[in-house]
Amino acid sequence: MKFTVAALVAFAATSAYGFAPVARPSFGIASKSASTSLNGFTSNVFTTEEVTLADTTETIVRGGRDLFPLLPKAFEGIKNIGVIGWGSQAPAQAQNLKDSFAEIGSDIKVSIGLREGSSSMAEAAEQGFSKEDGTLGEMYDIISKSDLVMLLISDAACAKLYKDVFAAMKPGATLGLSHGFLLGYLDSIGESFPADMDVIAVCPKGMGPSVRRLYEQGKKVNGAGINSSFGVHQNVSGKATELALGWAIGLGSPFCFETTLRDEYRSDIYGERGILLGAVHGIVETLYRRYMRQGMTSEEAFLQSSESITGKIVKVISKRGIKALYDELSGSDKETFRQAYSASYKPTKEILQEIYDEVRSGNEIRTVIMHG
Repeated sequence: MKFTVAALVAFAATSAYGFAPVARPSFGIASKSASTSLNGFTSNVFTTEEVTLADTTETIVRGGRDLFPLLPKAFEGIKNIGVIGWGSQAPAQAQNLKDSFAEIGSDIKVSIGLREGSSSMAEAAEQGFSKEDGTLGEMYDIISKSDLVMLLISDAACAKLYKDVFAAMKPGATLGLSHGFLLGYLDSIGESFPADMDVIAVCPKGMGPSVRRLYEQGKKVNGAGINSSFGVHQNVSGKATELALGWAIGLGSPFCFETTLRDEYRSDIYGERGILLGAVHGIVETLYRRYMRQGMTSEEAFLQSSESITGKIVKVISKRGIKALYDELSGSDKETFRQAYSASYKPTKEILQEIYDEVRSGNEIRTVIMHG
C-alpha cells in the first residue's frame, strides 16, 4: 500500500491526539449531589459479568433482544417516558424504546416533547408519534406528565432551559440524559440538580442514525446495536441503576458499561477538542498548506488534504489500528513516520494536557456558553 509522504507526516505529527499514552487523570472534584462511585455495580434484573481490558476489570451487562421481557421490571413505576427534543439522538432512542416495548406487549408510553410550532413536529409525526394519542406535544406539557424525562436537546438549550425543565417535572420523576454536559455546566456556575430526583445517563457510543440503523439490524441478529455507557448520578429511589440498564437494553445496546456523568462529559468534550476540532482540522490544514507550497492549485490541495481523512490511511487505522498502517509502509516512509512522530510527541502531549485541564476546570464549558 502506498501513501503520500506528506499525508504520513501529517498523521505522524498528529497521531498522539489519538493514542499517546497520556496518564489517566484523577477525577477528584467532589460532587455537590449524591454521585454513585464506580466500584462495580449490581443488578437485581439483569445478569452482570466482569471483563478485563488492559489490566482493568469492569462490570458489564450484555444486552440482546432476548432480554426485552425483563424491561417492565427494570422500568418498574415508569408508565410515561417523555423524550424531549428531535435532534440526532432523540428520534433514534424514542423509536427504539417504542419498538422494544411494543415487541413485548408493554403499555409503557413513549412521547415526544417539542417547542410549540417546532418544524420537527411533522418529522416526529411521520415516525408514528401523534398529538391525537398523546405521544406528541408541547415539551413542558410532556415533561409534566412523564415519569422519565429524557432530555435530549442541545447543550446550549440545556444550559438555557434547565430551570424550567426541573420546575416542570412532577415529584418522583427521573431525569435522563445522554451527555453529561448539563452537570458540567451546573458545576461551572456552582449549582446542582434538585436533590429529590434520580438523575441518570445512558450514552450510546454512536450518532443517532447509527443507533436506529443497528437496532433495526438487530431484529435479525440478537444483540446487534450500539454499545452504551450508563451513569447514575443521583439514586434517591434506589431504582436508578435498574432503570438506566433497562434504558440501555431497550435501545439495543449489546454491551452496557458504567461511567459517571462527570467522566462522560470530560472525556466527550476532551475528545471533541483533541480529535474532532483539533487533530482532524490540524491534519487537513497542515496538508493543505504543504501542498500549496509545493505548487498545487487550491482546489487540488483541498481535495488531496481531504482525502487524508476519508481515504486509505484512515480506513486502515479504523479497522486495524495505526500500527498496521506503519507496518505497511516502505522502509523510507517508515523512517519519515518515526521522525515526525518523535518530533511531535512531546508538544502534542503538552497540548492535550492543556486541553484536558481546560475541560476539567470548567473553562471550556464556560467559553462554549459565553459564545452561544
